[in-house]
Order: sequence, then C-alpha cells, then structure tokens
Amino acid sequence: MREAGFPVFARGVIPVPGAKAAVAPLNGPVRCGGVTVRAGDVVVADEEGVVVAPGDRRERILRDAEEKLAGEARETPGAWETAHRARIDRILRDGGFTG
Repeated sequence: MREAGFPVFARGVIPVPGAKAAVAPLNGPVRCGGVTVRAGDVVVADEEGVVVAPGDRRERILRDAEEKLAGEARETPGAWETAHRARIDRILRDGGFTG
C-alpha cells in the first residue's frame, strides 16, 4: 500500500470488512476510533496518527498550521534536535523515568 501511495489508516493489521446491512442518511455523524466525525470536519492523517478538527474551525486551523510550518522551516536541524531532546528528557523526568 505504501509503495503504491495509497493512504490506509487502521487500528490493526488485519482488515475486518464492515457490515453492509445498515443504511444511514448521507452526511450524518459517524464514530471512528471512538471519535465522532461530522460532515465538514477536517480529518488529517499520516503514519503517526489521525486528528479530527471541527469544520467550523478549519480556517483558524489552516492559519495556525501554516504559521507552525513556517516556524519549523526557519529552524535548523541542530536547533530542532536540541529542543526535541529537551522535551523528551522533560517528559521522562516528569514521568519519573530518569534520575
């Protein structure tokens, strides 16, 4: 799937086909992975996870994402690594995993 560039997201590695007996109205809310998704919501997914944002916030979300991307583009790899390691160290320390 990855080599073909076909995006597939799942909770497991064995596909389970959905039931075909149920019919629901078009554009009604659905539950996916324990999250309610409504028509117009923004769903973004990559290999690290999936996020669902309310559709009425899409303009703000896009603006914030563009600002974050621009900030990351200005950051050097060395600066990113230093900040990343500091975040990980803090999380581990706060969780009691380091001395």
